[in-house]
Amino acid sequence: MRRYLPLLLAALLSACGSQRAVRPEAPTPVVAEIQNNTISYRAANGRRITAVYLNDRSPLAVELRQGSTVEVLTQVSAWAQGAEYSNGNTRWHVQDNAATLIRRNQKIRYQETDS
Repeated sequence: MRRYLPLLLAALLSACGSQRAVRPEAPTPVVAEIQNNTISYRAANGRRITAVYLNDRSPLAVELRQGSTVEVLTQVSAWAQGAEYSNGNTRWHVQDNAATLIRRNQKIRYQETDS
């Protein structure tokens, strides 16, 4: 029995550590590229804003574009269906297909648009 123990261990351990050893026909897993996401929003008063969600950095951030103004906010909180971003002066709260911009104590609620 002692003679076969090293051979048994070698056989068992050679199958560990590789997906191909367990499932030789399995394709090699593909790692998805991190992409930025651009979403357009419109407020009830007609104002428009574009949010570019910068998913290629840590911490995550959003770039808010309104006219010729561009403002970068860092993610400060996240949950299953939304997130909140801030730069100290501006807050951007996103949930589902809506967002709220808070700047200089003024709140503006936006809805996603197709363009």
